[in-house]
Amino acid sequence: MRLSKAQQSALAQRIVDQFESFLSSELSYQVENMKDNDELDWGYDLSNEDADDITNLVVDMIAVPVS
Repeated sequence: MRLSKAQQSALAQRIVDQFESFLSSELSYQVENMKDNDELDWGYDLSNEDADDITNLVVDMIAVPVS
């Protein structure tokens, strides 16, 4: 049995929803971790612009085929 196009789309959307939730929490966690390791200033607050830029970089890195 193969998934229908609608089932494939629904399954992909579920994965995207989970990934977005994970990415958001992981981004916050990693910023705090970088502060703890003195890689970021303690006064730094993650801006929407930085979050968008980092999210785009993560997506780009994942999308690159591994040779």
